[in-house]
Amino acid sequence: MKGFARDRQSQGPKNRTLFILIAIVLISAWTILTSLDLDSFQLDFSESNNNVDIHQDQSTIPQQQQPLNPDTNITTNNDASPNNSYDDNNEYNDDNDDDVPPSTEPFTPELKPAVSNLDPNTKYLSFLPFGGLTNQFIAVQNAAYVALKLNRTLVLPPIISNSHDHKNTHQRWSQYMDLPKLTQLTGLPVLEWSQVRPLTEEQRQVGLDQALQSTHLWGPYHSETDTWAAVAENMTCQIVYGYGRPDLDINFSAQNFMFHFLIRPVFVPPVAPRPDAPVYDRQRIVHDNQEPEDLVIVEDLLDRYNDFDGRSPEDVAAGKANMLFLSHTFKLKAAERGGVFWKEAGKNMHFEPKLMEYATLRINEEIKGDRNIEVLPNNDPEEVELTESEHQNPVSEDGTLVTEIQAPTTRIPHIAVHLRRGDIWTKCRGAKKAVENCVLPMELYAEAVERAREYAAKSLGLVSHLPVVVTTDTTSEEDFAKIKELGWHRLDHVKYGTTEIWGTFGSAMVDAAILAHADVLVGSAVSTMSRIAGARQKGWYSHESFFPSLEDRPKEKRRRATMKRRLETDRESDDLNGEILMVF
Repeated sequence: MKGFARDRQSQGPKNRTLFILIAIVLISAWTILTSLDLDSFQLDFSESNNNVDIHQDQSTIPQQQQPLNPDTNITTNNDASPNNSYDDNNEYNDDNDDDVPPSTEPFTPELKPAVSNLDPNTKYLSFLPFGGLTNQFIAVQNAAYVALKLNRTLVLPPIISNSHDHKNTHQRWSQYMDLPKLTQLTGLPVLEWSQVRPLTEEQRQVGLDQALQSTHLWGPYHSETDTWAAVAENMTCQIVYGYGRPDLDINFSAQNFMFHFLIRPVFVPPVAPRPDAPVYDRQRIVHDNQEPEDLVIVEDLLDRYNDFDGRSPEDVAAGKANMLFLSHTFKLKAAERGGVFWKEAGKNMHFEPKLMEYATLRINEEIKGDRNIEVLPNNDPEEVELTESEHQNPVSEDGTLVTEIQAPTTRIPHIAVHLRRGDIWTKCRGAKKAVENCVLPMELYAEAVERAREYAAKSLGLVSHLPVVVTTDTTSEEDFAKIKELGWHRLDHVKYGTTEIWGTFGSAMVDAAILAHADVLVGSAVSTMSRIAGARQKGWYSHESFFPSLEDRPKEKRRRATMKRRLETDRESDDLNGEILMVF
């Protein structure tokens, strides 16, 4: 113990010396720090070429854009993430295996509401998207028709994630569709929300985080985060087809759009009709909405909103835009027969030339090794680009222009088959569509291909044995084996890296372009994507399309005719079996 005491006594002077040295160092450090101008100190983090300044001076924040001329096209950065899936079914699905946790990065005090580039002297029309990719296209087509008739500038929502892809992302329509050509053909001015409401990286992240945290928008499970609520803007939204009523929530795709662009819809009933307005036969025109107060017929909508301006005098004084915002356009019905939406709008919505060039390149690579192919000059008018001053180039996934794709000088005539599988059977539960007519055997597609080859040889003057390319969402090894056995070519977008080049919705859009521009189309009758491709074939090239069915087989025709006669006889005695009715 004595030795221990002596050791402690000898350490005393050493400890006092160490304490004095530490004190001197701290005093020196404080003197240096207080002499620095901390207000000018910035710490930069660089990720994916996007610089985020922490403690940024107000003087370094870029100025927001000035109001746009409706005829001006602005190229903006792509905001997509990869995905290969596509779907034209609209059933809600709560499974979200691809969701990632919301960002936990702190936001700077400079986070502000989004700026608006809408011109207060221009009349605009916009709408909420609906459903999957193909249904979103139909909603765009219908809205374009309404905007054209009301003499308004159309503001397009982006292609938005739906309840199936779960990628919580969006991409501009201008990446895939030739919007300047739409304006050129129809006179309709077209803008996109990324132009009229440009968001900063921080604002975009707030929208993405809110979408991830919400299952339903303004429904029982919805709650706004404090950050999203602080920057969201209220927007009056006219209820169409009942969407936005307390008992009919808006679609999943519409929810994502509103979240992403920091918009809080305020739903209001549609404008009342004029006392002398025409009365339409809803029973004949509309079958899935007989609510007398719901606005569902497009002629009625046009009459009600012909001179619409929902702004108050205070709004006008504040410079707010004259925006007609509709809760729904996909299901609008026309009293006039003959497909007015398609003829005046949808038919004029063509694909981006660069997308067409990419599709032709992929097809040539796949079928160039087939025997007895025919090689023709590539003179497809769809691949002729507008001049640079008229055209907005597409942007790839990483934000670079897709200019390295060169239009092939030759093309190989071919047949395109759309083999729709996936969840298509869920669309065939009703009495009018038997499940067996949804997922057809490959033999029926093969028979349709032979009829298509005969048509191509006789009516189009092409070789009698055209090669076949297949676009499909099937994952069945049995289907893959049958495609190979038939000598057809399956387009594999994973192999091509299509998503990396064109973004989340690129694979589906390339498939849509291939189906529309093949020499002959063999489609799936129950697929909306196939039906639109058939309309494009007819409207753009005057070509016939083929849709296989069980009815194509003579034996099946006789069997069904017999069944139908029996059912008609049984109906008189009320001895019907509901399961038999499902056959039709």
